[in-house]
Amino acid sequence: GHEIKTPLTTIGADADLLELECGENEWLADIRRQVARLTGLTNDLIYLSRMDEERPRLQCIEFPLSDVAEEVVQSFQGPARARKETLTADIQPLLSYTGDEKAIRQLLSILMDNAVKYAPEGGAISVRLRREGRCLRLTVSNTTAQPVERDKLPLLFERFYRTDPSHSSATGGHGLGLSIARSIAAAHKGKIRAESPGDRLLTVQVTLP
Repeated sequence: GHEIKTPLTTIGADADLLELECGENEWLADIRRQVARLTGLTNDLIYLSRMDEERPRLQCIEFPLSDVAEEVVQSFQGPARARKETLTADIQPLLSYTGDEKAIRQLLSILMDNAVKYAPEGGAISVRLRREGRCLRLTVSNTTAQPVERDKLPLLFERFYRTDPSHSSATGGHGLGLSIARSIAAAHKGKIRAESPGDRLLTVQVTLP
């Protein structure tokens, strides 16, 4: 990670110096965008590597999961509205969970980000959180522009897998989000799976014990 981050930091600093000498232009703006993209990719790869190899200890505490879910969903209302998408939430109140709050918040954000990015403009997104027996079940669904091939659903959690590479590139994704979500769920001894209950509907379901 250090070997990758150091030259990225240098490129960013050089871009700042060039802007002071030459002023802002489209080439410098593109350099900054690409540096930000590579930095995000590097951070995601480092996170996955640590989850796989080091198996870091989770900082488990009891926290109000319902409140966290409400906060995360609310933070995506703006992006969804900008794409004319309908975002609805059915979150059971007063649910608490003992786990790594930061990691669970990241898992929620990944699922919401994917749903907003890959639902078509004017589509619909729904979030549901419920206690079912001794487990908590989170479901995030979004409509899709094209029918979902059910045999490819398990591949969504593979690193760098994209159902539509051109669309993923346009949205700035690099195919690691759901891999990270799967690692977070597994670290909490939970399960994650993707389903397609309708021709143009994708659902990701997380079950936490």
